[in-house]
Amino acid sequence: MYSLLIVDDERWVRQGLRSTIDWEAEGIEVLGEAEDGEEALQLIQTLTPDIIITDIKMPRMDGLAFIETVKNRNLPSKIIIISGYSDFDSAQKALRYGASDYVLKPIEETQMLDIVRKCISQIKRENEDHRELIRMSGRIRESLPLARQRYFETLLMNESASNQYLRSLWDQLNIHLDPSRLKVICVKVYDWGPHSYNPKEHYLLRYAIGNIAKGIEYAGGKTITCPLDHLEDTDLVILQSPFYEGNCWSEQDMESLIEVCRRYLRIGINIGISRMSESAHLHASFQEAVHAGAYAFYDGYGKVYEAERLEQPQSLQVLEYTGPNGWDNRFVHVVKLGDDAVLIELIDELIAHLQMSRQKYPPHQLRNGLAALLYEIEKKLESSYPFKQYSSSKRFFLPYCTLSELKDELLTVVRQYQQVHNACGNRKRSIELAIKYLEAHCTEAITMNRVAGHLFLNPSYFSKIFHEKTGETFSKYLIRLRMEKAKNLLKASTLKIYEVAEQVGYQDFRHFVKLFKDQEGMTPAQYRDLGDM
Repeated sequence: MYSLLIVDDERWVRQGLRSTIDWEAEGIEVLGEAEDGEEALQLIQTLTPDIIITDIKMPRMDGLAFIETVKNRNLPSKIIIISGYSDFDSAQKALRYGASDYVLKPIEETQMLDIVRKCISQIKRENEDHRELIRMSGRIRESLPLARQRYFETLLMNESASNQYLRSLWDQLNIHLDPSRLKVICVKVYDWGPHSYNPKEHYLLRYAIGNIAKGIEYAGGKTITCPLDHLEDTDLVILQSPFYEGNCWSEQDMESLIEVCRRYLRIGINIGISRMSESAHLHASFQEAVHAGAYAFYDGYGKVYEAERLEQPQSLQVLEYTGPNGWDNRFVHVVKLGDDAVLIELIDELIAHLQMSRQKYPPHQLRNGLAALLYEIEKKLESSYPFKQYSSSKRFFLPYCTLSELKDELLTVVRQYQQVHNACGNRKRSIELAIKYLEAHCTEAITMNRVAGHLFLNPSYFSKIFHEKTGETFSKYLIRLRMEKAKNLLKASTLKIYEVAEQVGYQDFRHFVKLFKDQEGMTPAQYRDLGDM
C-alpha cells in the first residue's frame, strides 16, 4: 500500500478528495488531513507519506512554503498542487520547487487519478532504482562498467536521485569527473539509415558512437559515455568535465562527430548540450540537453544545439500541446473520406497553429504533443475496424523533420495509411489485387508474406481472407496457378521438363514432378505424351 496526505484549508475539499476517489482500489491508504502547511509538517514528523496533495493558498504556512520545507528536509514525498487559474504563476513556481504536478480547480476525479497514478509509477521506479543501487554497491568490483552505467542512468532519469547516498557512490565507482563541473551532451539518432529495420544493430551503434566520441582529442578535461536504449529522445549521453571554464568540446568537435557518424556508420545524429552544472542537478541538466537538441524541429537535424545559446519561449506552457480545437476529429473524418484537398487544408491549419505556438511551447514539448496527437488519431481510426487487419509497420508516426518540412512528410504518412486502410476495408478488392500480383509473379520465389506485404496486410489476416474468398489456401492456389502455366508450356513448347520446372518457379526438378503428379494424376512427361496422341 502507498500512503497519502491531504492538505487544504477548506474542509469540503478535503472530504471530497477522501470520499470521491476509491483510494483503497488504487492501493493507497489516506494517512490523514491537515488544514495548512504547519499542521501537515507535524503529521509527517512521525510518518512520511508517499504522496501529498496540497492547496497553494492556505493560512499560516501556504503551499509554496510547505513544499520548500519538505524538499529542504530531503523527504521523498511526491507533491501534487491544487491551484486556481488565478494562482497559475504560483503553480509554476511550485513545480520549480519540486512539486510533481498540479490540478486546477474545480478538481476532476479522472485528472487527479491520472496524476496520482503517474506519481505511483515514479515511486515504483525509484524504489527499484534504490534496490538496484544497493545490489550494485555490493558488486562494484565485479562489474564496474555496468555499475557505472546503471548509476548514471539513475542520476540522469530520476529527479530525486541526487541525494547523499547516490553522491557517495561517485568515488566508490572510481568516476574521474569533477562532480561540481559537468556538462551533459545528448546524442539523438534521427536517421538509422540502412540499420532502420534492425533494432539489434541500434544497440551496437550506440556504443560505436560513444567510442568515436571518446576518440575526439580533448586535453582539457574528461568524458564518460552512457548509451541509452530505452528512451525516445536520446540514444547516448556524454558527460563532460572540463578542467577550467570554456575548455569544453568546440562546436567543430561536435560537428566532426556528426560527420564521422554519417560517413562511417551511415547514420544521422543530432546533438543537444546543457549548460555547466553539478552532479546534484544532473537530471535537470539532462532535461536541458534534451530540450536543446529538440530545437532541430525548428532549425534542422544533424546539427549542434547548446542550451546557453538558445532563446527560450516567452512563456513556457505547462499544459500539453493538443493542436487546434477539434482538429483531431475533423482530421480522422477526412482521412476516412479520402478527400485530398480538405486533407491538405487541415494539415496547413495544423502547421499554422504549430507556428503560432512556438512562442508558448519549447520545441520538445511541441513535438511530443504533436506525436501524441497523431497517436490519438491512429487509435480513433483503429476503433473503426473490428480486426487488426493491417501491417503494424504502416502506422501514423511523426517523422524526424523540421516544422517547415512537416507538410510533405505528414502527407506521405497519411497517404501510406490510407493505402493500408483502403486495402483492408475491401476484402474482395484485396484478393483481386493479390491474385493479379500472383499471376504476374508466380514464377518467382514468391511467398505469402511477400504478397501480404505488397498489400500492406497482416499475413495472418491475409491468409484468412484469401481462403475465404478463393476456397483454397494460398499455397494450394499458388501450386495450381503454376501447374496451369506448366501445362501450357508442356503443350506449346519443346522445353525440357527441368526447364519447364524452372520457368514456373521450381528449381528442384523432383519436387516439381511430385507436385505435378499430385495435381494432375500423371507426370509431366506423361501429360506431354498424352497431348501428342
